[in-house]
Amino acid sequence: METIEVRCPDCPNILIVDRKSGKVLEVRRPIAESGSGTGDRFEDARQKVLGIKDRAEQKFDEAKERRKSRLEEIDKLFSAKTKELKDQKIERPEGHFDND
Repeated sequence: METIEVRCPDCPNILIVDRKSGKVLEVRRPIAESGSGTGDRFEDARQKVLGIKDRAEQKFDEAKERRKSRLEEIDKLFSAKTKELKDQKIERPEGHFDND
């Protein structure tokens, strides 16, 4: 049986058509979320996995940056408060045994 692959003009599906009868034997929907299916199921699956990996790495990098900026903000607050406390004169509280 001889077949041809035809890309659907309205969607990203690939139609497998029998040359003699013109019947659609199979409809291959792309696995990749982008809709740019290649027609090769393994390649589409590979592209999907790579896309997931890239998005996960991007989210991880964004979380790292948020954490870094938060730590910098906390360090600034800590430095400001320690400077403020150094400028204040702190008196030692009177203890129970100081009058002896």
